[in-house]
Amino acid sequence: MAGTYHGYDGPCPPWNDELVHRYVFTVYALAAPALADGAVLDGSAVREALERAPILAQASLTGLYTLNPALTA
Repeated sequence: MAGTYHGYDGPCPPWNDELVHRYVFTVYALAAPALADGAVLDGSAVREALERAPILAQASLTGLYTLNPALTA
């Protein structure tokens, strides 16, 4: 893989955790053509764009996930 790694690999709860974890993913449609030219897409750039550009729409998806085989049905 190429590119900059920012430390997030996606949902990954401990395999032996006795809880089903809940993950909420939210996507936003902003009234902005793009982030600043040459800007790195990281958390601070996204937060800045959310503060500056009007939000046209948003949607959220909640997922439940576990690696513990005893909790899967």
